[in-house]
Amino acid sequence: MIKKTAQVLTLMTLFAFAACVTVNIYFPAAQVEKAAEDIVDDIYGSDSQQPVNNKDSSSLRSFLAFITPSAAYAQDVTESDIEGLKQSNSAIRGLKQNIAANHQQLIPYYNAGNIGINNSGYLELINKSGLSLPDTAAVRRLISQDNSTRKKLYAEVAASMNIPGSEIVKVTNIFTEVWQKKAPAGWWIQDASGNWKKK
Repeated sequence: MIKKTAQVLTLMTLFAFAACVTVNIYFPAAQVEKAAEDIVDDIYGSDSQQPVNNKDSSSLRSFLAFITPSAAYAQDVTESDIEGLKQSNSAIRGLKQNIAANHQQLIPYYNAGNIGINNSGYLELINKSGLSLPDTAAVRRLISQDNSTRKKLYAEVAASMNIPGSEIVKVTNIFTEVWQKKAPAGWWIQDASGNWKKK
């Protein structure tokens, strides 16, 4: 009986100890920031007459260079892991191309002060001045498409670096900072308090 009680107490102590242990999950902030900078540079710098050429892009090469080692956080990288990275990189390229195409259509609205980049990393219609009803509807559609694509992009970048879904908000926050930091002067951005200001 005493032996059984001692075993129960030992087990309870182990469970209590295990409950107190915090698991630290590595978050590759520097890698996410580098990826965000490369992607945003390609989108903001893309020419409206030319599609984004990702195969020859040096920024894509640097992006792939640091994504691939991230798979090595797990000690044994399987072929399916490598295949998953290839698919993810292909998805990122496609999403980036979609955002770049939308971006070219949105530039006049950025420049006119109709839209801005909010504090969540997405676009927002902030001023309808100078827009007709059909123009407003068209801008809303473009914003909706762009925001949907951005959300998918953030999730793909997270997946490519083996970042769990619970950490996507950190990826989004890093992208938000980069979108706003690299936005040209004269564009509207929303600060952390929710105030809009012209850059």
